[in-house]
Amino acid sequence: MECYLRNYHLGYRQGFVNRGNFVTDQAGEVITIRDHKIVFGSDQTVFEPDSRAYDRISECNDGDIVNISENGEFYRQFNAFEGDATIFMGGNCNSNCTMCPSSNYERHQKYSNNSDELLNFIDMLPQNLPHFVVTGGEPTMKKELFLEVMDRLAVRIPTAEALLLTNGRSFSARPFLEQMLIKCPPHLLVAVPVHGSCPGVHDAVTRSEGSFNQTMKGIHNLLTYRIAVEIRIVVTKMNCDDLLNVAKLICKDFLNVFCVNFISLEVRGNCVRNKEKVYIDAHASFQKSKHAIDYLIQHGIDVGLYNYPLCCVERGYWFLCKKSISPEKVRYTDACERCAAKEYCGGMFVSTLKSMHFCVTPIEFRPSGRSR
Repeated sequence: MECYLRNYHLGYRQGFVNRGNFVTDQAGEVITIRDHKIVFGSDQTVFEPDSRAYDRISECNDGDIVNISENGEFYRQFNAFEGDATIFMGGNCNSNCTMCPSSNYERHQKYSNNSDELLNFIDMLPQNLPHFVVTGGEPTMKKELFLEVMDRLAVRIPTAEALLLTNGRSFSARPFLEQMLIKCPPHLLVAVPVHGSCPGVHDAVTRSEGSFNQTMKGIHNLLTYRIAVEIRIVVTKMNCDDLLNVAKLICKDFLNVFCVNFISLEVRGNCVRNKEKVYIDAHASFQKSKHAIDYLIQHGIDVGLYNYPLCCVERGYWFLCKKSISPEKVRYTDACERCAAKEYCGGMFVSTLKSMHFCVTPIEFRPSGRSR
């Protein structure tokens, strides 16, 4: 959740939200949101946002962690009700994928306060947190900071399940991987995208020569050191005819991966800019993926489908569909209100609905239990 506080001049702030019932013994500023005012506990200064901004920040819960930039950008870093945290390492990346939901602008921003903000944020997280994600951009771009963050997470939240989203290229260097192994949280899953079965397809998607060979070596090194690896396949026009070959590559070289997830596009950032080149709707995306899905399952590999509405997937594959879109990004169309399966469906990205004509077909259940 983000909003802008106009005429804000009280400096950078990061703290816990208090809506009236927040109690903590952790260090950190308490930011009270009540009676159309924001009160900062460290110095008791008061800011009165306009009604539109107040309506937005009133969506926060007791115990949420928020930050406010010096120019008034209000951002919720952690939702206390969700039991999940995102550790955002910055938007910088060493690839420039054609379908990336981030834009060129976001990937080249400087994150000058990132170090202090990140480490303080980790210290503020509840120690019984069940799950967190480390992501970017490419989170390993600032290697020393990345290692420090992983070490802090391992010490602070050792029982949490940890997911690292990375393009895997940094782990082609074993010395760096060995450094991470010393510091990383114990319950770590590393998710790496494979965009094609050969450099010609993969590198065309990443627009980074040599990225395929680095990614393959990175996955191999991770598996050699017995780190759980999830392979992600983002389905685009550029690779949709190569998916069976990707599945065969995985079964040949990486049969011991934890799982493989097929991902439908989020039409945002580079994906919008290159939509004529990359966009394929969820219906066609699933159909193009079917043979690869079947091949992987036949070889004993767990498979999942991310960002696919149920009406875009054949009934026999529904059990693979995950509710993968974060709550602030998920939307349903008016037609979805008539769908008998809506409560089980992960919906669609708000950005995709705004950018593309997305056709959904409400599902009806017959008395026999069959659907149509």
